[in-house]
Amino acid sequence: MPINFQTVDGLIIVQFQGRVTGEDLQRLADAYQDIEAQLAKTPDRVTDLSDWIPNSEDLPSSMLNEFGRRRALAKVRNEVKSAIIAPHPGQFGLARMYQAYNRNPKIETMIFKDSNSAYAWLGREAEEVVQNPAGGR
Repeated sequence: MPINFQTVDGLIIVQFQGRVTGEDLQRLADAYQDIEAQLAKTPDRVTDLSDWIPNSEDLPSSMLNEFGRRRALAKVRNEVKSAIIAPHPGQFGLARMYQAYNRNPKIETMIFKDSNSAYAWLGREAEEVVQNPAGGR
């Protein structure tokens, strides 16, 4: 599966792998919508693009725009931090596009080149979350 979505220790962790299509991104938007409707507190999240191969044929910018628009309209229960790990220039550029499209005032998005910085911004240590997947789904 090109997008892995799980909750670990009160965080939503999303990992992109290989080639991701617009349909994959729509399924991710649906997963966010489902979990945000179920939980009393909307969790912070980390999206790791490190293993993603950006390709405009698989994921046109119009689909990224649509994903950002859906997230901008998301009804989250509280303020949320969304850390995006994008170590490569193509990943970073597309993460910036998404950041511009998502204008949800309750979702603060920051982009990082490494996981340690992303987790530190969330008040966590990367090793703590990665090595303790208990609570993942």
